Amino acid sequence: MKGLDSLIRVHKWKLDEKRRELVDFENLRASFVKQLRALEEEQQREQDVAGTNPEVGFSFANYVAAARQQRENIQASIEEVDTKIATLNEEVTSCYQELKKYQVALDARGIREKYERNRVEQMSLDELAIDLHRRKG
Repeated sequence: MKGLDSLIRVHKWKLDEKRRELVDFENLRASFVKQLRALEEEQQREQDVAGTNPEVGFSFANYVAAARQQRENIQASIEEVDTKIATLNEEVTSCYQELKKYQVALDARGIREKYERNRVEQMSLDELAIDLHRRKG
């Protein structure tokens, strides 16, 4: 039992680590999405200002090019994080399945041991009952 307990503890730890890592990457993705939205909002404000002020409108084209490049970089980062999240989801699933395998084995062992204890106890009671029956007869 001690060996299975140790294996379960190790696999729980691995599963927790993978889940923490997954949450970190999901938070990172949310941060990138937030940056993307902020960039779009900023670009809309700049476009509004450029439309009302001709002096600012002159440099707006440069701003749009830089904003487009920044958007592409953020989207590329989101795609990389999405790939990592998919990989981590698979790893979490795998770790969970391994953990469950050992937990089921431990449960089965416990059931077998309980059955064996009950069987031995029943045999002992049966023998006692037979002995009492012989003494009466």
